[in-house]
Amino acid sequence: MNFEVKNIYASLASTVLVFSVYFYMINGMYGDGRFDGPEGLMRLGQMILWLIGGGIVVNIAMMILFNIIFAIGDKDSNPSTLFDERDKLIELRAVRISYHFQGIGYVGAMVMMALGSSAFMVFNLMLAVFALSGVLEAVLRLALYRRGF
Repeated sequence: MNFEVKNIYASLASTVLVFSVYFYMINGMYGDGRFDGPEGLMRLGQMILWLIGGGIVVNIAMMILFNIIFAIGDKDSNPSTLFDERDKLIELRAVRISYHFQGIGYVGAMVMMALGSSAFMVFNLMLAVFALSGVLEAVLRLALYRRGF
């Protein structure tokens, strides 16, 4: 298995884990009314900062963990860590499509805001779009590698 494919699996797992935990926590806090009132957006901002910091830590830990697991399971004593032209093209194609998805999602969030949705809902929609675009990018990259591009 290619080094890049291993990292894509780790990135996909960390993205799903971090955003699942975030949205689970936010849902519970929203149900408790912790985002109501003048301090609601401050709490949301704090949660987003925790999301960013936790996401970085979890992503690094997943990369290390997945590389250890794949190294144990891989019989190849000399794994290829080259990043060639094909890898760059696969990454660029997947990132381009992911950015288009993000752009559409952000426009949708701005439309929601223009129609009177709360800032809480708009911020969380933008985060959901960000998470889904990360998953979309990883899935597209895996599909392009399997197809042989």
